[in-house]
Amino acid sequence: MHKTYNCIVVFNREKNAALFCKRRNDPYKGLYNFVGGKVELGEDSNKAAYRELQEETGITRKQIRLYRLMDIRYYYQDFDLELYVGKLDDEEVLLREEKNPLLWLPLTEDFTDKGRFAGEQNIAHIMNVAKMYPIPEKNIMQDGLYIGVDGCKGGWATAVLDHGELRLKVYKSIADLVTEYPSFDAFLVDMAIGLRNRPDQKRPDGAARDELRGKAPSVFPIPSRAAVYAKTEEEQKEANLRTLGKSLSKQSRAIISKIRELDEFLNGHPEYKGKILESHPELAFARLNGSVVLSKKKEEPGPSERIHILSEYLDKRDLSDMYDKAKELGCGQDDLIDAICLAVTSALHAHSQSETLPEQPEPDEKGLLMQLTVPIKRI
Repeated sequence: MHKTYNCIVVFNREKNAALFCKRRNDPYKGLYNFVGGKVELGEDSNKAAYRELQEETGITRKQIRLYRLMDIRYYYQDFDLELYVGKLDDEEVLLREEKNPLLWLPLTEDFTDKGRFAGEQNIAHIMNVAKMYPIPEKNIMQDGLYIGVDGCKGGWATAVLDHGELRLKVYKSIADLVTEYPSFDAFLVDMAIGLRNRPDQKRPDGAARDELRGKAPSVFPIPSRAAVYAKTEEEQKEANLRTLGKSLSKQSRAIISKIRELDEFLNGHPEYKGKILESHPELAFARLNGSVVLSKKKEEPGPSERIHILSEYLDKRDLSDMYDKAKELGCGQDDLIDAICLAVTSALHAHSQSETLPEQPEPDEKGLLMQLTVPIKRI
């Protein structure tokens, strides 16, 4: 059966030394080799590299970002070798050996020495290529766990930036999402948090519409708390008219169940009040772009324009094939793109590069602040 293995070139923070193990067993017993191992059948190659690295050294994805360097196919032996490279983010990392002793070797070593290094001099070639790889410096998208969420037909389209790794998934409920990610550095959702029950209470929706000239209809009127908890459509309309003096639009009625789910979760789990925050993708895109994005998000060139904006913050490879990924997850392409936008905004928020709209929000009757968290305006 055809097999796949990986090897990982790990540089220290200064990039003047590389991590090797000294093999205790054949092949290449007693020789220095890269760390790595077998990619299990059906296992994602990237995840396999991080898994093997952690198992053999104790180094986690929080301490390094790996980049695919090259692949080598060995036809006679019938296996593939996947090569990764990365540089530690910290100067000091406590190594944890699995079975082979680990040590740092300076880049001045003679990696062609067959008496010391495994791989029939392949290591010298791999090291030469690895040293030339332009490993980018760690940025704010890679140093925490940031979540962006957009309501969709199947539940909640979610983008998780976990120390640089972008994960996309649709959760049936907010509770399911938080069960998988009970702690995070920032969490933004495109759904109303904080509900009015009087016309004189102030939500941020009006200010968002004022800023989104040409896209103001993308900010739906938010139903009152009484309307959100009314049972039938007619009761919802009547409750909103009674409390806010307005009826309900079709778009507003369509999101009532999602608003209620989120409101019930936050009031049932007060530890997440003030941690799960409301945002708005169109306003976030406008702030990231420096001007309102007027194209329609569901049809070209809208998706491409928004992906281009996000590519300033994320690897373009992570943003490819959005249509196919959305189809696989059973949501809209625009839902995923909006969720990614809010994950990026979450990272900015965690690094004090966001602001609230309004600047001094007021709480609703349940103590939930009625605000939008958005990137700071570009001048």
